[in-house]
Amino acid sequence: MDLNFKVISKTNNLKEIFFSRLIIMKNKVSWILFTILLNIILTSKLKAQSDVINNEQVWLGYMTSAQISEKYFLWNDYHYVPDGFFVARTGLTRRFFSNLDVTAGYAYLNLPVVSDGIDLNRNEHRPWAQMVVNHKVSSKLYMTNRLRYDMRYRQDFGRGELFDSFSFNHRVRLLIGLRIPLYGEKIMNGTPFLNISNEILMNYGNNVTSPNYLDQNRFWVNLGWQFSDLSIQMGYMNRFVQPPTGDNMIRNHTLVIWVTQSFDLRKKKEVKKEESIYRAP
Repeated sequence: MDLNFKVISKTNNLKEIFFSRLIIMKNKVSWILFTILLNIILTSKLKAQSDVINNEQVWLGYMTSAQISEKYFLWNDYHYVPDGFFVARTGLTRRFFSNLDVTAGYAYLNLPVVSDGIDLNRNEHRPWAQMVVNHKVSSKLYMTNRLRYDMRYRQDFGRGELFDSFSFNHRVRLLIGLRIPLYGEKIMNGTPFLNISNEILMNYGNNVTSPNYLDQNRFWVNLGWQFSDLSIQMGYMNRFVQPPTGDNMIRNHTLVIWVTQSFDLRKKKEVKKEESIYRAP
């Protein structure tokens, strides 16, 4: 028994050391990627103004996490951008370590398109999966790294009407976010914080041709307030979109208002007061 216990303990220690080093390495790589993504934004701004169509939007989002056991959570989030899109997403999250979550689920979207001068509402069905790693870079700096995969089944359209058929393509999304408490060293109940994030979205598949490999780039700066089981954020997003035609880039200047809420569905358990309910759309 003692020998078995020592072997198990040593194995667990090796796992902890491995993932600790992996996170440190990922942290360094994340800083490099974050810098590259910021450079993409700055480079995009150098495009001639005639090549960019500017729009103004409001993005409303409500994101939830419901804990159903020690390691499993239900994911639900809803997003609405008037004249932009509607998203309803659900999934099941498995927590492997205190800072590593893996989620898989399904999303439904309704997206406006124009065909022969006629406004249409295009449906999209999207199975998805992601991996999220949260860790502290310093005593006051929290970092989120998220890799998400979307299977996109988008309704076909043409000649001013929607068809019954759907086209399929893959999309990979890389998000890197930084959160900084505005006072104190922890983001917990009653703490205001700053959220700076960037996400790049890339298409691939048989139905994707150049220059449509780059789908979007999203950069946002939000002010937030953390409560015990609720987080509220408001800020600005600069969202570049590459239209399917490959013509003028679209730059959406977006006011975002996001609410994140956590629930604990277990009996006689309390939701942690630490900042553990952060979600990104």
